[in-house]
Amino acid sequence: MPPIDSQMPIPVGPQGGGGTMSLATLIDFIIQRTYHELTILSELLPRKTDMERKIEIVQFASRTRQLFIRLLALVKWANSASKVDKCSEICFLLEKQSMLFVETADMLARMARETLITARLPNFSLPCAVDVLTTGTYPRLPSCIREKIVPPDPITIVEKRNTLHRLNQVIQYRLVSTDLPRQMRRLRIENGRVKFLVEYEFEVTLTLMGDSTTIPWRLLDIDILVEDHETGSGKSLVHSLQVNYIHQLIQTRLLDNDKPLHDLYRVLHCFCQSLQLEVLHSQTLRLIRERLGDSVRVEDYTVGKCLVMSYWREQQKKEAKSAEGPTVFKLSIHVSEQDQGKPLQISHVPAISPEESKKVGLAIRSDHLSIEKLLVQTVEIRTLAKLKDLSKELQKYIDGNCEIRDMPPSLQIPVISPCLSCEVLRVAVDIQRGTLLASVSSTDHSVIQEIEDVLNGDRRNLDKLLITLRLHLALLRCEKSVQHIPAVCLKKLPLINLSGHPLENLSKHIIYVRLPKHLNYYLVVELEECVSRTVDYKYYLLGVTPTAYSQEDDVTDDTGNKAFLRAGQLMPINPFSTTHGPHTKLYDLGASEVDNITRKRKMLLGEISEPAAKKTKGSPYFVPELCYILATCDERIPLVYLGEEMERRGIPHQGIEIDGEGTAMALSILKLPEVIDLPLSVCKQLAKDLLSCKFHIQWKPFRLWHVEFLFHNNPLKSQTTREQGPVDRVYLVFDLGQGSNVEKVVSDFLVEWSSVSHLYAAVHEFARSYNDDRSGLKNCVDIRSYNYQRLVLLYGPNKNHVVVISWKSDTQAFHLALGTTGPSVTANCHIPVLPQLQETLNNNKSIAFLAKVLSETWSPMTSIAKLSTMPVTSTSTAVKQSFLSFTIIPQTPTHIRIAFRNNYVLDVHCRGERLVNVRDGAYSLFDSSKCVDGFNPTQGLKAFLNMYVDETVLASYSRRRSANEDDNPPSPIGMDSLDMFMSQQPSGSPASRRQDLRFTNPMTPPSNPHTPASPSTARVSAGGYPSPAAAFPLASPPSLPSQVGASPAALMGTPSPGTLLGANSPGNPHLHVPSPGSFVPTPSPQSLGIHMPSPAASFISPQSMVEGANSPYPSSGLAMPSPGARNWPGSPSVAGPSPASRHGLAMSPGYSALHSPQMLVAKDSDHSRTSVVSPPSRMIPSRSWAASIPTLLSHDGFDKLLTPCTLPGVPFLACSPLERFLGCFYVRKNLHRIVQNEETKATLMQCNEPGVTMFKVEALQFRVSLNPNTLQTLHMKATPTPTPEFRDQFTPEDIQILGRYFDVKVACPPYKVNALRAMVRLLAAPSRILKDCIQIMKLELAPPSNLKWSVQWCLTLPPSAHTMAPPGTAAIIVKGAKMFLMLQLTRIGLTLPQGKDPFSILVPLFYEINPNTISLAERALSSTPQQTAISGMLKRFAEYHQKHNECAIFPAVRELMTNLVLPLS
Repeated sequence: MPPIDSQMPIPVGPQGGGGTMSLATLIDFIIQRTYHELTILSELLPRKTDMERKIEIVQFASRTRQLFIRLLALVKWANSASKVDKCSEICFLLEKQSMLFVETADMLARMARETLITARLPNFSLPCAVDVLTTGTYPRLPSCIREKIVPPDPITIVEKRNTLHRLNQVIQYRLVSTDLPRQMRRLRIENGRVKFLVEYEFEVTLTLMGDSTTIPWRLLDIDILVEDHETGSGKSLVHSLQVNYIHQLIQTRLLDNDKPLHDLYRVLHCFCQSLQLEVLHSQTLRLIRERLGDSVRVEDYTVGKCLVMSYWREQQKKEAKSAEGPTVFKLSIHVSEQDQGKPLQISHVPAISPEESKKVGLAIRSDHLSIEKLLVQTVEIRTLAKLKDLSKELQKYIDGNCEIRDMPPSLQIPVISPCLSCEVLRVAVDIQRGTLLASVSSTDHSVIQEIEDVLNGDRRNLDKLLITLRLHLALLRCEKSVQHIPAVCLKKLPLINLSGHPLENLSKHIIYVRLPKHLNYYLVVELEECVSRTVDYKYYLLGVTPTAYSQEDDVTDDTGNKAFLRAGQLMPINPFSTTHGPHTKLYDLGASEVDNITRKRKMLLGEISEPAAKKTKGSPYFVPELCYILATCDERIPLVYLGEEMERRGIPHQGIEIDGEGTAMALSILKLPEVIDLPLSVCKQLAKDLLSCKFHIQWKPFRLWHVEFLFHNNPLKSQTTREQGPVDRVYLVFDLGQGSNVEKVVSDFLVEWSSVSHLYAAVHEFARSYNDDRSGLKNCVDIRSYNYQRLVLLYGPNKNHVVVISWKSDTQAFHLALGTTGPSVTANCHIPVLPQLQETLNNNKSIAFLAKVLSETWSPMTSIAKLSTMPVTSTSTAVKQSFLSFTIIPQTPTHIRIAFRNNYVLDVHCRGERLVNVRDGAYSLFDSSKCVDGFNPTQGLKAFLNMYVDETVLASYSRRRSANEDDNPPSPIGMDSLDMFMSQQPSGSPASRRQDLRFTNPMTPPSNPHTPASPSTARVSAGGYPSPAAAFPLASPPSLPSQVGASPAALMGTPSPGTLLGANSPGNPHLHVPSPGSFVPTPSPQSLGIHMPSPAASFISPQSMVEGANSPYPSSGLAMPSPGARNWPGSPSVAGPSPASRHGLAMSPGYSALHSPQMLVAKDSDHSRTSVVSPPSRMIPSRSWAASIPTLLSHDGFDKLLTPCTLPGVPFLACSPLERFLGCFYVRKNLHRIVQNEETKATLMQCNEPGVTMFKVEALQFRVSLNPNTLQTLHMKATPTPTPEFRDQFTPEDIQILGRYFDVKVACPPYKVNALRAMVRLLAAPSRILKDCIQIMKLELAPPSNLKWSVQWCLTLPPSAHTMAPPGTAAIIVKGAKMFLMLQLTRIGLTLPQGKDPFSILVPLFYEINPNTISLAERALSSTPQQTAISGMLKRFAEYHQKHNECAIFPAVRELMTNLVLPLS
């Protein structure tokens, strides 16, 4: 059954309560609505007034507030909405059921009353059914229904094309036969339409509805093309309703009209022009409101007719007071009255020329409507006209041409000639106001504002203002010219005495330029205007003095802040003479004046044309003569001060002159003063060699005086390339400072000249000997450099050692500096004796002697430098104190003391002919039976030194003697030696041979209370004669004829034996044979009552390192006597002087003539009269004094003695044989003390054998002795105690291991005392403990390969165990029933990368003897995982080791070496 039309659908939701909505959705809607309203406000409010904006904002806030209040109430109500929902659902259900019942009853009633009454079943339409089922269509539909419902078939594409083509032909015919307006000639016909286009106004589309000529045009579309690009924002200017109205109006005029198209154009053209005027008017109002303000005003606006506006109204206000009245500038835009078809016309008041009108335009260009652009073009034309008039008026005040340039245009007036772009006076027109604006880009002086005011006024005094501007620009040029130098330009100075000063007479156009380098001087620049419109520069030099007060009467010597100046003399400067002197080519000179006159005449006659202006070189902004005068004053003032100081000191000079090719100014010295304490001949020779001396000034980077000396005829030819020429240049530098500093400069200059002179005097004497081939100095040293300030000498076999000699004026002495050059293994070997070398040079002033000393002492000093001077710990009981292995104590350049660990000391005397004397320095030089405090004699030193004696070198001097001969010298030689001496005695006075290259006599050391008193000169009578034995190297019989004269060598400290020195030795006398005076018996010092001081006091006492002027021996007239009393010191069978010969006035230990007797020459005697002091009878010293007799060694033997090396078969560190020898004695001495003082069971045993120490412990006896073959190693031999109970406790292997370990690990470098102490404690331990320790020693000496770890005894604490005790403390302690020992385990059997050491760990062990337990001393080291592992392993070992009769030390160590596994850290 079909549905009933009136049947209503059943609602699915509650009707009464309405639908539901999510609270989130509701909030979202509210927020979107608020945002939408806020967006609309932001777009609309800018177009409204301020009051409308405020009203809209308040209304929006009120609405939004009410909305959110409702939302808040709704949210609060929603908390109880669940109950309301339930009630509403119940009501809804009930209402729904009631409605269903009512509607059912109504529907049934309606069906019964209306529908069922007329309901009939029609007959079935079989034909329709057959048609539909068979054909699928229904062809029996009535035609009326088909015509109304079914649309007709559309025409085809071909029919459409033909129809439109026909319509195009109809339109063309109509247009040809109709009169068209001239402006509508641009048309296009297509698709049955015609489009007329009038550019920038409108576009219309027409068509015809048929081909009849009476059918009117049908208007299809209108498009207005007028746009506002500035204010329209791209929007259409005409509303759609306006367009519809115009469309209807034009369509009505197209009907029944003879010229419908003319009427169409007239209507649309008038509308577009009116629209254009409206656009221009709106732009003008906006321009006035936003930017121009009162400068532009709309005078008249008629809609659709005209727009009149005025501009430059500011100028009208200024001209309102003039007699002629103000000039009103107007711009009018209007419709053409003659031809309405023309665009909008433009007219100007006042009128402008036709050419200017063409530039602006006669009509408005409709393509881009812009009133601002039109106004700018108009103002530009007005500006150009105004500037042209001003240019003609100003041309009479300037030389150059006024030009109009730039955009916006400006009039550029060259005030000064030549004129830069930054100096041009630019006059422009203010676009808004029409006033003239004046400016200069380089300055903003007040005169520019005055010029601007005059230009905008009556223009009076314009010429004076231009002159003022010209002078100001010239002053500005002066300021800019000096801005790149540190000069200060000031327009005024705080002068207190300006009244009455010549500065008052100067013009007001001046500046003060302070000299950069002289703050009390100013260069005053005055400017004046010339008749030829140029600027004249005048210069003055002004001196000022700082003062503290502005009143002249109150000027005092106050030292406060001096903020004012007192003007001094004002000296004019002629710029022409200053800038056109020699070497002052500031300007390029062109043609001469005659040529210039000729050129001018020819140009006037028209013969030649005027060439183009020649471009000036350089910048006209730069004033060259100002900078030149400033630099000249800056450089001349210090030279003037210097010249005055030179004249005050009496030093003649040549005055200030230009040096070279104008490079600088200089002051030449004509003659330098002579140095007072130098010979006159040397000063004259130096003055003769001096060619010139000039003072120059250097300003950058530092302010310095440069003094240049030119010397020729250099006395020495050096190796330096720059000193090979005929002239040597010497430069001195002094601080420039201020003018008051000149006195110090001259003083320093004279001091430097004195230094040059002193060094030249020494070099002059040295050059005589050096250039003499007989002196042999060229083989000793090379001249590296001599520049009159220092002398650089090269010495040594390879000439790679350097000594620099110079004269220090502050100390008035020569100064030495040592160094090396080229490939050198070590530093300069003479550095330890540098003070002594310097003192020697200052005493004798002989560089030749210094060169000889350096050459002959190079080899022994190089050998001494090989000794280790590094500090070593654990060498004594004071473990916190380190001692030097060797201490070098220089006495003189040829006398060196070598101390070994503050216990033993050697005296080394450098002799000639490559020989060295070595003796035990512990013995007193005056009494060999006594020793120097602080040092111990070295037993066996003589025998050890004899091992390094070179027999081949000494064969030419004397035969070697045995050790027995040291104590029992052979008998003296016969008298034939006297004949030999008499035949070779040199002639001449000693003074004539003082120039030879020999070591000078040393000074006597200060007295020492521990040695016999020194001899006094007062004890020797003035009339007595000294003993000639002092000059003779051999002993002599008791008598000698008085006719025998003193040997010349007596004054030179001849040593004994004298035959040991060669001819080229510094300490060698001229004699090479025994002296006859040597047969005279000589007494000992004590037998004569002469008391001599000990040389030990010079280096034992603290004052010895300070007193004595770089030498341990102060000046004295006495030399030191030899210790002991021994006859026949000069016997040829003796290798060195015996103690008995060292008496009388012997020489200092620092020189070759150390132990020879010396004679005294009386003041009133000549060289032929001498007095002999007879010695007592012969005394034979004991054998222990043998080392006090010097041993003569060659340089090769001495170098072998001190060069580090290794002994075959001994695994020691490389050290010198001397260190091993002294170290062995050091160990043996401390062994005796340790055994005697240590609280152990070890006791000393009596031993009569020299050099042997014996002691014993519980079961063993030990014998420690020196190796008799090398004397460089100690050997310990152990034997069992001859008692039955201890006889078989130690096997021969144990005894051998014990001795081997002592030799290799204890008595070895660096010879540690605490290691020896630990070894003694270990040896004194109980026998069963010692046996286990011997087994550990065996594992250390010969580690087996089947163990994981190797073991090593730590006899002293290493640095890593510093937490226990200071490093170097003995690491073995046996006290009561407890024992502490320390081992080091090293991992073996692993393949490690190259350069990586195997892992090792310290193991401190604590052994308890009675319970026989061993454990790790955990408090000794910090707890680590490795130490924890070792501790745990030892605890496990203690649990399983139950053999109480067997010592647990070795089994525990063996267990660690076999099974120890450490965790990874």
